[in-house]
Amino acid sequence: MAEHPEDDEAYAADERLAAVPSGAMALAGLTVGLLLLAWLLIYAFVFLQRGMVG
Repeated sequence: MAEHPEDDEAYAADERLAAVPSGAMALAGLTVGLLLLAWLLIYAFVFLQRGMVG
């Protein structure tokens, strides 16, 4: 039996949360990539089809 069960719980929590930053970065990267893709599609299919204005 552990002398301080809080230490075991804290260690277990640290172990579970170790993967969180990499998952957050993956989600942020995916979001930025989709945003850039949407911008390029709008540029290609809306602005380039309009042609020169003026």
